[in-house]
Amino acid sequence: EARARSYQEQIQLNVTDIHKEARVLSAREIADFYPETGSGTEHLKEAFFRITGEIRDAHLVALFDEMKKREEMLDLFFLLPASVGVHHVSIGGLLEHSVAVAEMGRQVAAFTGADPDIVTAGSLLHDIGKIEEIAFKAGGFGYSDQGRLLGHITLGIMILDRLVSGIDGFPACLADVLKHIILSHHGQAEWGSPKAPMCTEALVVHYIDNLDAKVMGVKEHMSAGMEDEKWSQFHRLYESRFYKIPER
Repeated sequence: EARARSYQEQIQLNVTDIHKEARVLSAREIADFYPETGSGTEHLKEAFFRITGEIRDAHLVALFDEMKKREEMLDLFFLLPASVGVHHVSIGGLLEHSVAVAEMGRQVAAFTGADPDIVTAGSLLHDIGKIEEIAFKAGGFGYSDQGRLLGHITLGIMILDRLVSGIDGFPACLADVLKHIILSHHGQAEWGSPKAPMCTEALVVHYIDNLDAKVMGVKEHMSAGMEDEKWSQFHRLYESRFYKIPER
């Protein structure tokens, strides 16, 4: 319990009573204590259901139907960030990133001849392992023990196996292609992928994933700290400063 008051032109809470919550909070409840993506999770959920509704392959329709039955899995996919400190670091970040890759992927598939349904499914599932790799921690987002030990690529394969096991007659070849997209989406071994992309659909997902992650990472870096009105502070991961083009 607290009262809000203004202090040095900022709102602060004057706490009068506090107690520790004994029960385990759900992901939805915990999410209230973290910043949300600028796109808004409700808008992104609508985009997710719209995109999955555009899939025509009956087996992939069944795959996402199976995913939608698993409420806890879906809650984590909708609420967790895409990373703990590089890109899409906010509530709904994983969903925002996955939806963006899927939407761009469907457009690119039309130009490359890639299978749009496989690109869509691969885009939405390429980072699914992060629902078990990333966890809510005191003061921010962090890694689970399982996440540190196995990583989101391995966890993604395990999650996909569990989903497919609930679907009668799911083609083994299609499952292998989706697993390959998960395995190869980082592009090369030094970036964490044990396999390089070996089909058109995997190439599309890899390059768009890389593009979206880096662009959003730079945007978030620039919003967090600018050296002056034109240049960002030095980005250690990308080893560069970034220029903000003046408004025209």
